[in-house]
Amino acid sequence: MNLRKVRFVTIASSAVLAVGVASAAAGCATESAEADSAPRETGLAAQAAEPADSVLVLGSTDAAELALTASQTFFAAAPVAVLASADDPAAQATAAAAAARLTAPVLLVGGGISDDGVRTELARLGTVAVVEVSEEAPPPGEAADEGAQVAPAAAVGALDGVTTVHLDVDALTDGGELDPRDVDDVVAALPARGEADVLTEVLVLVQPGEAHVAAVATARAAGALPVEVTDGDPRSDPRVVETIAAAKALAVVGIGEGFGSSEDLSWRLRAAETGALLPSGSQLVLAGDSRYVTTTADAVTSRLVALDGDDAEAEIARAVEAAAAYGTQDDRATVPVLEVAATLASSRAGEDGDYSTEIASAELRPFVEAASTAGVHVVLRLEPGRATFAEQVDRYADLLAVPGVGVALDVDARRAADVPGAVEAGEVQAAVDRVAGLVRSEGLPQKLVVVQAPAVDAVEGLAGLDTGDGEVAVVVQSVAAGGYVPRLDAWDDLLEQLPAGAVGGWTTGSSDPALDVEGVLALEPAPRYVAARS
Repeated sequence: MNLRKVRFVTIASSAVLAVGVASAAAGCATESAEADSAPRETGLAAQAAEPADSVLVLGSTDAAELALTASQTFFAAAPVAVLASADDPAAQATAAAAAARLTAPVLLVGGGISDDGVRTELARLGTVAVVEVSEEAPPPGEAADEGAQVAPAAAVGALDGVTTVHLDVDALTDGGELDPRDVDDVVAALPARGEADVLTEVLVLVQPGEAHVAAVATARAAGALPVEVTDGDPRSDPRVVETIAAAKALAVVGIGEGFGSSEDLSWRLRAAETGALLPSGSQLVLAGDSRYVTTTADAVTSRLVALDGDDAEAEIARAVEAAAAYGTQDDRATVPVLEVAATLASSRAGEDGDYSTEIASAELRPFVEAASTAGVHVVLRLEPGRATFAEQVDRYADLLAVPGVGVALDVDARRAADVPGAVEAGEVQAAVDRVAGLVRSEGLPQKLVVVQAPAVDAVEGLAGLDTGDGEVAVVVQSVAAGGYVPRLDAWDDLLEQLPAGAVGGWTTGSSDPALDVEGVLALEPAPRYVAARS
């Protein structure tokens, strides 16, 4: 078996699709050995096709259509193809195992593809023999069992010059392997073939599901390495991130509608290729059911001077301690967060006239990097005065390019000309879009964007805020003033107006039970983002 492209890569095996990958590799080796000992026909050999683009998504929900597009994507020629019925999961499982052993694509008869479509694909592949997986045909003269399915090759109709070899649907053992005797019988009945020309540097990201079995089998047979991605986002699983970062694949194909468009998968892959993980343990901020606990570092940043190493260590230790207090109360993983005032609202206009004093990125970077090294998330709080949030996001784009650094938009510190401490959702949207654009353009892990609102009506049109397509995790944090009861009312109002995809954030106060950990966790629902104020 010829291996295309001689540069090999090391794959992190823990994330590789567990079901059948080892058998696929073993199957290819077995078939290669059988081919070595059998007569060869020049030119009669399977040839894998390099995907047309470096990132592709095969997103059909119809199993037959998905199988056809996989064949078109991964095979340029296939003297042997495997046929199964689109409405027979057992036959598809057996066909998938056969494809791995025979270096052949799987095509499904029925479903969303016409019989003519299957015949056209077989002609394109130059197929001279098909292995049809179905129930064993009854002896001559006997009627088929009631409800028995028509054999796939018969359903497609006449296949001029194409040999049909039957493989019983029950040939798959309990261990998921083909019975060796059945394999021998099938191989003996097929025409002799040359060495298959397969891929070596293509990853296939796979969403679990019966509709994907045939398409994944075709990709595996062509030499692509499948990696299971449960929710369609490769950033969500650290094992998948590790695998993608190590593989340095020349092409990646996503099989499943959950991967979105090729463009969506492309920027997520670029993030995964960096291998960088957030304090959450993946490349997503609110991974799983984790809770973020925030403390502020205002005592340091309000001095507007370079952050001292001892101060940084003390602030980081305080953040870790605050998060740990919540981690002992339930089973949720807690992530420590440090909120750093990057800009400070001012009573003076300043040279730029925006009534906001900005701390230079160079002054903040040592603190940010120290926190990142300690596994602490950082949010840069923006108090824009008369500047816009988007303008200040742009000012700190270099720091936001660091994984684990997000922003907090302090609505109360926005001094618009008409209503101080209030903004329209459009201005917040512009800042969210700026951060999302940075994530896409730079291939970054997901960013945390916190909207700090003193009241739900402080952001006009809050409920309509577009939280993006996974680039950012949006938290709307209630920073209402007053005692526990009015703040609890504000919390309830906030939850009713949360934008789709956002979560609510609670701010502790100076009076019990607001400051008490147990009191915070007793809220319904228990907040996943808690700003611990003393």
